Amino acid sequence: QAVQDIINQVLERLEENQVPMRDYALKSSGAAVIRSRTSPSFRNTKGKVFLYSLPVLDYVRSPDLLLEPENHPGNCWPFPGSQGHVFIKLSVPIIPRAVTMDHVSGATFHRESISRAPKDFAVYGMKEEHEEQGTFLGQFTFLAALNPTQTFQLKEELSGFVNYLRLQVLSNWGHPDCTCLYRFRVHGDPAKDGGNVSV
Repeated sequence: QAVQDIINQVLERLEENQVPMRDYALKSSGAAVIRSRTSPSFRNTKGKVFLYSLPVLDYVRSPDLLLEPENHPGNCWPFPGSQGHVFIKLSVPIIPRAVTMDHVSGATFHRESISRAPKDFAVYGMKEEHEEQGTFLGQFTFLAALNPTQTFQLKEELSGFVNYLRLQVLSNWGHPDCTCLYRFRVHGDPAKDGGNVSV
């Protein structure tokens, strides 16, 4: 576990070098996916979890992968089809300013991988978990083939703090079965004291 912690710290520093803004959707900092408000995971019926040589479960990846810095081929959260959403509790209340979308990079960045990448997406900010719609913060297009890491300035900036963000994926680059999200980062301005604020 100690070695894994060191590796995670190095990965976080490398990511900070590429995108020098703090990530308020990082799991190790306290952010979390609210599963009850998130799309279901894609069930891979070809990959099974076995118990005593008997298949007991389809292999399902967790949406928590979006909030972790490890970005290697296959380490993504897939959801069925081309439209889905993730509801994220941020590590601290912030005024959101930008978001960063990551897809797998390097030589493994081939056509099928790109077809599973998100294309059009929208972002909403919420003060409370039970809010239905939230405040629209912008709609963007992720050009996966151009650059695997892209930062988008939010168009509708809020004057108040938010505790939650919803990433709404509206389309992918053509894969009929599923869309794969590798990492989603949220940047902004925290409260001056860094603690919780009444929103």
